[in-house]
Amino acid sequence: MINNINEAIQNRRSPRAFSDKKVSSETLMSLFEAARWAPSAMNEQPWLYFYAEKENTEAFNSILEVLTGINPQWAKDAQILIISVARKFYEYQHRQNQNAFHDVGAANVSLAIQAAHLGLQVRQMGGFDKLKAAELLQLDPLEFEPVTVIAVGYPGNPEQLPEELMKRELQPRLRKSIEEITRKIKG
Repeated sequence: MINNINEAIQNRRSPRAFSDKKVSSETLMSLFEAARWAPSAMNEQPWLYFYAEKENTEAFNSILEVLTGINPQWAKDAQILIISVARKFYEYQHRQNQNAFHDVGAANVSLAIQAAHLGLQVRQMGGFDKLKAAELLQLDPLEFEPVTVIAVGYPGNPEQLPEELMKRELQPRLRKSIEEITRKIKG
């Protein structure tokens, strides 16, 4: 194992168990500040973040309602829910931005690493109804597309989860080897 990897990257997880410890506004804004500095094609920064804090029950529940599958069962314990959105066209000359989703992903990773640096964790979810999310956010679907819903909070106790999820939460964190994910080009 290579040892000189940033600790926040190594400590980043995607938990489903969150504690009831509140996330301060200052801490939340530092996550968005980290996302703001992510790289993007032509420096377009095609991301938008819509969020609700748990204490704002109506707004928080409106995001919970767009989640699908088992996601609402555990995401209800997060302190913040965020919907990341991609602007599908460049502001310059309004050309289609083929890189928008990649760029939103880069911003989301920056947000996740900053969260880990501060002792929080995030879990990104693709399991949500994009049309309902777009309606909730009053987005023009020709211009914008929801990408992920992100649960944010301090790590909680996996025993608070339903048994099936608790087992998954407690499994060892496995990553593919460098050899499995790289190919050297010979020339």
